[in-house]
Amino acid sequence: MPFWIESQSTPVMVLLVLSLCYSLTALIFVGARILRRYPVATYLKATTPTMLTPLSAILALLLAFLAARVWTNLDHANTYAAQEASAINDTILLSSTLPGQLPSTMRNSMHKYVHFVAVQDESAMKENRAELRLLPPGLTDGLDALLSFNPATPAQQITQERTEAAIERVLEARRDRIVLNEATIGPIQWIVILILSTVVLLVIAMVHIDWPVTVALNLFLFSTAVAVCLILIMVNDRPFSHGGASLDLRALQQVDPIN
Repeated sequence: MPFWIESQSTPVMVLLVLSLCYSLTALIFVGARILRRYPVATYLKATTPTMLTPLSAILALLLAFLAARVWTNLDHANTYAAQEASAINDTILLSSTLPGQLPSTMRNSMHKYVHFVAVQDESAMKENRAELRLLPPGLTDGLDALLSFNPATPAQQITQERTEAAIERVLEARRDRIVLNEATIGPIQWIVILILSTVVLLVIAMVHIDWPVTVALNLFLFSTAVAVCLILIMVNDRPFSHGGASLDLRALQQVDPIN
């Protein structure tokens, strides 16, 4: 369920999260109104408001911990995208100093790779089906052409080695962003957040069980706060997904030699 929600566009994601939170809130409110008619309400309203303090603190710490990890992953995602673009640019610049058709071949190869990333690789990451073992088109062609080149001077040999190293950095950056995109918040963590949020909502309903307007207002405020936090975390949980903070790899488009 969390992965399916995170794969939606931001407006749909907001609508789904708010709907889930408000549905849970409405269910608890209706349950409190029903229980108020029975003797058990006497025991429920004996719950002290101080119970909310430790429960809210635990939930806040968990949300803060997850948010901190999400922001870190987002920073890493930007770094990997920049490194990939920089390595492609280095490959083109270094190969341009080599003789023959190799510079043209390398430019075509890098263009093919950028097109692959923009059209296929990015959509595969959005659907969490990008493959690390896949040999990206363009890079393999460029590497084959580079390795078949026989340098005539030490300078050409050094350039060949550095160009090969730049291609390896492109592959490494691609691997890093795919691995990062799959490092999402686990189901057990979402379950814990749901349980803690439900417990806090139940305590709010029990404390104010004799005041329906107060119950409804407090439940609405708390569920809205939780929903906003969850939306913010989900949008940024998978940096290369459909979220509002997703990366469209425009940096790679800027270094496309045939654009």
